[in-house]
Amino acid sequence: MPRKTITAPGDTKAEQITNTGGTGIAWATVRNAATPSASPLGSNKLTQTRHISASNRYLIQRGLVLYDFRGSPIEQGIKIHKAELILNDLVVGAGSTNGDKITVGHVFSPTTFGSIHANDYSRARYSTGASTLDTRTSAQQMTNGASGALLTLDNRNLLKQIEKAINGKTYLHLVIRNALDSGNATPGSGETNRVWFDRPNTDNNPMQLRVYYHIINNRKNIGGGGIGRTSTSGFGGTNLFCGTSSGFGHQ
Repeated sequence: MPRKTITAPGDTKAEQITNTGGTGIAWATVRNAATPSASPLGSNKLTQTRHISASNRYLIQRGLVLYDFRGSPIEQGIKIHKAELILNDLVVGAGSTNGDKITVGHVFSPTTFGSIHANDYSRARYSTGASTLDTRTSAQQMTNGASGALLTLDNRNLLKQIEKAINGKTYLHLVIRNALDSGNATPGSGETNRVWFDRPNTDNNPMQLRVYYHIINNRKNIGGGGIGRTSTSGFGGTNLFCGTSSGFGHQ
């Protein structure tokens, strides 16, 4: 099965979005906020939940990642069987149970397609409202100080969104969240929960996306005399199916 590991194709970018509620603001208010109270941050601190006991405030940081597949090195017409994020230079700490776990999901209907917008902080954009279309991965524990840590994108609906972006040579919007945020569990008094790691676009040990896939025959047969007149040739262990007028001659 072919696989590709991608660091940051095209105009890939990632930012941290932060929301902090005022004194006495409930956790649910901060979590459900439509826009952040702070500007996107450029650090590698991509996920965090925190309770600030002195002022009884809550803080949430969500990592928004935009992959640009317009110039992707992966062939069109693929079916993804498995995908992973490879995380490096992890800084992990859990004041609350499960505070060292993160989830990944798809951002539905981003405010500005192909860019990161402050309004994409809203958790309403991470679900269509139908449980059958939920794209969240399982909550997966990370280890402090690790590099090369694998976060498995184990949600079939999420894999379909990645397929759609790669096959359409377009954008993929992802959100990375602390498990307490994703599961609506309130951090304990004064506790900080974080999973920080290098981003895919600018840091010295960047996050990578790895996909395992196969090529769907009839999607690769573009032009030529139809599926009944295809020929097969091996290129680097990947089978390409080309019509007779595809220009590959007698391969």
